[in-house]
Amino acid sequence: MLIVLVLICAPAGAQSIQALSDRYDRAYADGRYELAYRAARDILESYPESSWWHFQGGAALARLGRNDEAIGYLERCAELGFSGVRSFEQHTGLDGLRELEAFERVLARVRANASERLDEFKAEALRHEPLVYVPDEEGDKRQRGLIIALHGTGMDGASMFEALRDTAEDAGMILVCPDALRPSGGGYAWTYRDESEWFVEHLIGWAAEAHGADPARVVLVGFSQGANIALVLGQTRAELFMGVVAVCGHYEAQIASGETPPAPFYLLTGARDPQRRTYNDARRDFLSAGGAAQLRVLSGMGHQLPSGAKALREFKRAIVWIDRQYEDRDD
Repeated sequence: MLIVLVLICAPAGAQSIQALSDRYDRAYADGRYELAYRAARDILESYPESSWWHFQGGAALARLGRNDEAIGYLERCAELGFSGVRSFEQHTGLDGLRELEAFERVLARVRANASERLDEFKAEALRHEPLVYVPDEEGDKRQRGLIIALHGTGMDGASMFEALRDTAEDAGMILVCPDALRPSGGGYAWTYRDESEWFVEHLIGWAAEAHGADPARVVLVGFSQGANIALVLGQTRAELFMGVVAVCGHYEAQIASGETPPAPFYLLTGARDPQRRTYNDARRDFLSAGGAAQLRVLSGMGHQLPSGAKALREFKRAIVWIDRQYEDRDD
């Protein structure tokens, strides 16, 4: 799925486009699909080559039961090179179209687009050298637990390494902090969900082979956009993780669902984070799905990554909680 979208707008039009985008998000979330469709249509008047907004328009039309129109939007979306295959496969707004032959043809085109893009990403990712911390193994031949940390938009792996290095040392765990590889601002962004999923799974195998990490004891940590990735993977690929720590993410119930209970989720956010209320929904949904979930809201903190002594204290608390869930599962 396309996790982040950058619309390049003329300064005079930027605010109106952002207002329309916000209107779409609010209307769709509230079930006002006609209003959402109109917002997408208005954006497309200025950006007719936007594959993303053709997708969004198609999703709104599908919710309205206007299937022929929805397919038309989605066909154009695919023709424009849309490759967010997870959006097509998992977005619940498209469920009413999935039995249609026309939808299958569109999905095949998007999968082909995604395959080409993913192959290019894999080639670059295999050359990437993430920041790694490995505890001193002198006299201790046990397999180490593994922390994989995903940064936020415009950041890089170094930001997560700085925040989690002391926690990894304290817990005796290996720490791997990759860059997302797709440039965004002064750093990188996790633009496509299939790339992120492949990259995380690849890093688990790589850390096991290169550093002796225990693939059964993997904790996925994410901040902001990285937390959004973690929120999805902890549901759709729960078997990969001993637990997930999602810091200041934005939970969206319709984005992901798994056939098995989610991984244990430690939801960490700031009291001043604009998206913190979505974590109440996340905790409720994860518990209802048969998972374990802990919500911790830090007073005085906004949308930010804990640092210094606070980072060690809070991440240590999260790791201890995840370890407890792991031990209880084995018992």
